[in-house]
Amino acid sequence: MSNTNLYHEIETLPSGESLVYMRENFCQDVDEEDRIIYMSVARKMATQIKCDLAVAENTLTFTKQD
Repeated sequence: MSNTNLYHEIETLPSGESLVYMRENFCQDVDEEDRIIYMSVARKMATQIKCDLAVAENTLTFTKQD
């Protein structure tokens, strides 16, 4: 996967729906040069797409805002 694919997957969520990623999987799915900064990438995507981002120990949850 790539940043573009992840962005599209999150962007196409219906309003109010959530998408949960295992942190390790999200890290592996971002572009290779962004793996060190995957949390920054996740926050940037959430802001651009207007999603809430919940960060837990092992998961990232993107929830599309109404």
